[in-house]
Amino acid sequence: MENNINTTATGSQAGFNQAYYQQIRLNEIFTLIDRCFINPLAFNLLFQTYHYNIIANNLVSAYKTISAKLTVEEKVIMDKYGEDIDDCLYNNPPKKNIQNEYGKMCKGVSQNSWRILKKLLLNYRGAVEMLMDRYGFGNPSKKDPTKSSINF
Repeated sequence: MENNINTTATGSQAGFNQAYYQQIRLNEIFTLIDRCFINPLAFNLLFQTYHYNIIANNLVSAYKTISAKLTVEEKVIMDKYGEDIDDCLYNNPPKKNIQNEYGKMCKGVSQNSWRILKKLLLNYRGAVEMLMDRYGFGNPSKKDPTKSSINF
């Protein structure tokens, strides 16, 4: 990585480039989301939760990272996505305690709940990525790669 301190024409330091750190943060968030989406119903021993919870929490982190640039209307839409996901996670989670054929309680998957949650997560992700592109948090334009705050 290169030095992230901006310098003026006279060579004095003008401070750090916040966009640089935001792009790194967003890259790390989406890397974790992508890894968890490999098996979203798996339990993560490190974080002690299901991958779908990690995905949901990291999508919220991505949204909060870019939220300062959003309009009030965009924030209302994004907050609604978050509320719908929370409602699904708390009231109808995909992993539930069920009674197996031997009468013992075990964790089972509600396919209907998972289908609903997966659609909500993918829609939320799509909305976050669309807003990232709209406000310059996404990948630099292929026509002008100099707009990136990170040299890849």
